[in-house]
Amino acid sequence: MYSAKVISLQLKEVERKNSPCFSTGPVGEDLYHWEAIITGPKGSPYENGVFKVDIHFPLDYPFAPPRVMFKTKVYHPNVNTYGNIFLKMLNPTHFRTNNSINDVLTEIHQMFTAPQIGEGHFFVEEIARIYVEDRAAFETTALAWMVEHAGGA
Repeated sequence: MYSAKVISLQLKEVERKNSPCFSTGPVGEDLYHWEAIITGPKGSPYENGVFKVDIHFPLDYPFAPPRVMFKTKVYHPNVNTYGNIFLKMLNPTHFRTNNSINDVLTEIHQMFTAPQIGEGHFFVEEIARIYVEDRAAFETTALAWMVEHAGGA
């Protein structure tokens, strides 16, 4: 199966690059189900947080995006209360076959400091409004959630 070959190659890429921002790999022997740990970026309200992310690759990967969800609660304009992540890259109409899981996790890490809340993006409207209109209130709430749910201090 082509998808299994691509996923195996991307696992090797993740291991080779060894990002300081995240770690990931299959859950048990299931090549199509991975778990990732993303660390909150320095200088952000997510700093020192450890965020678990669940990744499911479809059988037609890389022609369709993986389903990526936060398992750790996070207060962010691009994440809803169920952990769904709204990033342009993960939208089937914008996902490209050359987008690797390394690219996806890097993008998720970057979203902590650069939310995608422009026109045409999916986001949680109320959190986006607070982010734009009262950044201090947003950061206070994001920090409180990070401490409570992601083990940061």
